Amino acid sequence: MITIDVIGQLIPNPMTMLAQLCSTLVLFLFVKKFLWTSVTKFLDARSAAMQMDLKQSAEAKKEAEADRETARAEVRQARETSRRILEKVKDESEALRTSIVNQAKKEAELKIEAADRAIEAQKKQAHDEMVQEMVSVAMAAAEKLMSEKSDAQDDAKIIEEYVREVKGQA
Repeated sequence: MITIDVIGQLIPNPMTMLAQLCSTLVLFLFVKKFLWTSVTKFLDARSAAMQMDLKQSAEAKKEAEADRETARAEVRQARETSRRILEKVKDESEALRTSIVNQAKKEAELKIEAADRAIEAQKKQAHDEMVQEMVSVAMAAAEKLMSEKSDAQDDAKIIEEYVREVKGQA
């Protein structure tokens, strides 16, 4: 069977322990003498750089917030300006539309009046021509009656005959 010295394994050798403590002390003194100041300076510089970066990032954040607020204000102002412009354009277009419609109505009324005057003139001309024609017909009928002196029955026959002649020509 195998025998294992458990207590000897758990408790270290005092000489080995003393050698390890001395070597650790020598290393500590070596680091303290040659490296401690440069490492401390490096860590302080690194800490200062980190603090500077934090300050710069905080300032950049503040500037970004200010820029964001400025941009929001500009967007609000642009929206208000565009709304006012749209209202102005809408009002102007409505006024222009009303003006165009009124002008078109006036022109239409003038054309209707001119057409009415032309129609009245044509009616008058047609009436005048009809009166003239009636006078001509009456004169022709009277001439025919006068040329043939006869009684009332003959006059009626002559007029009927003349009317048929006129209808046949028309």
